[in-house]
Amino acid sequence: MASTTNDIGAYVYVSYPRTADIKFNTEYYINKHCALVDKHWKAFGLKSCTVVQFAEDDPSGIHTQAILLWDSVEQFDKAIGANIPELMQDLPNYSNVTPIFYHAKVLRLA
Repeated sequence: MASTTNDIGAYVYVSYPRTADIKFNTEYYINKHCALVDKHWKAFGLKSCTVVQFAEDDPSGIHTQAILLWDSVEQFDKAIGANIPELMQDLPNYSNVTPIFYHAKVLRLA
């Protein structure tokens, strides 16, 4: 049964743009960085983390994206606001591109 209430949750999209000189270590990101995300952000309410990689010619201009499911955007704001050094300082270990964050309220989940 599909849920259509307004309190389903929120998705946060962590998008790494495809640049001419992008370096992105997918294996490290999935196996190490995502483990750090789970370790630190589950306590703030992170429900799941899905990682997708876009085709080189995809019109979105995105290389890789993490899709984080939360009960609310406010939970994510608290997690990111905690500025956890182990997590925030990990970027150079897997990419030379700064991610762009988007968020959206879930309206329907089937």
